[in-house]
Amino acid sequence: MEWEADSETAKKLIRLVEDETGRTIRDGSGIGIKPISRFGTRRLVRMAIQYAIDQKKASVTFVHKGNIMKFTEGAFNRWGYEMACEAFVDHIVTEDELWDKYDGQAPEGRVVVKDRIADAMFQQILLRPAEYDVLAMPNLNGDYMSDALAAMAGGLGMAPGSNIGDGRPFRLHEAY
Repeated sequence: MEWEADSETAKKLIRLVEDETGRTIRDGSGIGIKPISRFGTRRLVRMAIQYAIDQKKASVTFVHKGNIMKFTEGAFNRWGYEMACEAFVDHIVTEDELWDKYDGQAPEGRVVVKDRIADAMFQQILLRPAEYDVLAMPNLNGDYMSDALAAMAGGLGMAPGSNIGDGRPFRLHEAY
């Protein structure tokens, strides 16, 4: 959600933030709010892990900027691990467990759940793509990542896209 600089809503939100937190926001600022919910995170992570299990993929990686955005993207990462460990305990192993308990070798049939900081992931996915099977990330990170990877395949016009619902029979597939 975002509001244009100098719009009435942006001005109201700026006043609210300044009144409630004592922080100053520069005049003429546009305002954006990035809600990341436990519900949405858990839904996405459940689908990503189930997809990895069904397709016999080796790993699911949470891509986030939680080192900076601790209460949004950091929460996304924490809630992702919570969902993985609660709902898929018999099907996953975390990357920490992989090294602590299994000497770096995933047990047969287990999906490795790991996370990467978004900016580092851009390098990793280009230099070591075989290490990443399924990526789960907030929307904006996903948009950047898919566009960057499309460039590797010849550009945005060359990369098809899909939007797949969570248990509903609706799917949208696009090709340019």
